[in-house]
Amino acid sequence: MRGLLGGTVKLDWRGLITWEWPLAGLLVLALALDGAAASELTHYGQQWELPSSLALCALALLASRWPVVAGLGVSVVLLVWSAVMRLAGVPVLSAAGGLLAAEVAAVLAVVVAVVRRSPRSTATGLVGLLLLSCLAVRVLRPEHPDSPQDLGWNAVLPVVAILAGWYLRARDAEHSREMQAVVVAARLRERVALARELHDVVAHHIGGMVVQAQAAQAVAVPDPGAPARVLPVIERAGTDALSAMQRMVAMLRESSEGSEGESGKPATLTTDLVADLQAVTATPEGGTPVRLTVELAETVPAEVATTVLRLVQESVTNARRYATGAHEITATVRAGGGAARVQVRDDGRHTDRPRRSGGGGYGLVGMRERVELLGGRFEAGRLPGGGWQVLADVPLRATEIRH
Repeated sequence: MRGLLGGTVKLDWRGLITWEWPLAGLLVLALALDGAAASELTHYGQQWELPSSLALCALALLASRWPVVAGLGVSVVLLVWSAVMRLAGVPVLSAAGGLLAAEVAAVLAVVVAVVRRSPRSTATGLVGLLLLSCLAVRVLRPEHPDSPQDLGWNAVLPVVAILAGWYLRARDAEHSREMQAVVVAARLRERVALARELHDVVAHHIGGMVVQAQAAQAVAVPDPGAPARVLPVIERAGTDALSAMQRMVAMLRESSEGSEGESGKPATLTTDLVADLQAVTATPEGGTPVRLTVELAETVPAEVATTVLRLVQESVTNARRYATGAHEITATVRAGGGAARVQVRDDGRHTDRPRRSGGGGYGLVGMRERVELLGGRFEAGRLPGGGWQVLADVPLRATEIRH
């Protein structure tokens, strides 16, 4: 469906059922109370209650996703249907100020959602519009003689709804700050892990340079041509070391101290990337099996290999933790065309709660940070036919050093 303010609105029925069932239960109870009250009266057209009540209840259920749309929709429904009832001369068995019980509950739910989720200026305008609409209803709708006496609830309830929305808004803001702090910490953990890897990668290259230089000095006298053979090797090693150090230091320009990653202790890279990948995808007892495919048409530099290994390890760990009912995890690593591609997917049903304990749910943040700092591309999300996929492309060679 199209939103009233532009853009495409995708209705998430599963999310509505999961999170809005308490409100749905309250609205159903209010509808039942309206029906019970109307059934006790003779010559009372209950059918006049349904259109407005059902429309407002539907908008109340959508308000948490689209509060502006719901707020405007409630105002329009109240004004239009009240005018229709006025023209038809149908008396309403109101609960408060010309509104039925279900309408009261729906309006209050929308007020809470608008105050909680809309920008302050928008929320102020919408709440004012809703209150004016309720006042118009009181004037437009003819009340039934048997309507209960107004005890001032139409003045108290909106204030309660506004205060409830204000409280939830403040709580959401605090939760958002805590989430942001955790995301920053997850990114810093990846940067500190890269700092450790920087030592290993550069030390390997420089160690080789030292050995080659010592060998050249030892054979320079008996073999004058030795330096000409050894110096190009030293030059290549130095170039590789400098390139690796430039790339990884550029990533760590904003780093600070942190701790281990999401999936526990990161795997240690050896000289055999295939063996390392087989180790991190090995199936534990009772775990989901992993089908691993590795195709290395080009040499993978050590600083890229550590990222490839980490991506596979983290993705497989997340799949085993979150994919309910998964029969198999597929992990594919290909190096060619100047880039390494990592693809990990499963066929399970993903939920926000892990099937196994451990982890804070921020492994994707660290993976994205690591790939993007290397100049790569990272994607993660649900597949159309079910399951989850992590896809990353990482350049095999340094391009432009970022500042």
